[in-house]
Amino acid sequence: MFLPIQMLYTKKENKGHEEIMPIYVYECKSCEYRFEEKQSFDDEPLTVCSECGGKIHRIIFASPVHYKGPGFTTTEARGITGRKRKPNIKVGLTSDLPPEEREKHLG
Repeated sequence: MFLPIQMLYTKKENKGHEEIMPIYVYECKSCEYRFEEKQSFDDEPLTVCSECGGKIHRIIFASPVHYKGPGFTTTEARGITGRKRKPNIKVGLTSDLPPEEREKHLG
């Protein structure tokens, strides 16, 4: 099981101080071998598979997003305008209607 690259870090001592090193996940295009590699941010990505000699690529994972504060969930369910629609109800007397419409409503 591989965890997202951005979430994995290791500490490395270098000349008396600690450096944080990211752990990257690579996959071979030929044999589909996956492995993790500790590298500096400045290091060039690896290109050759240690198992078969094929071409490898770095797997990029989506970083997690955390929304904080009010309003992120309450506004999503309201729709585009954020307003509630008024029901389309006509109010009035049946005597205001033409005779054929009046009969429909009165039965």
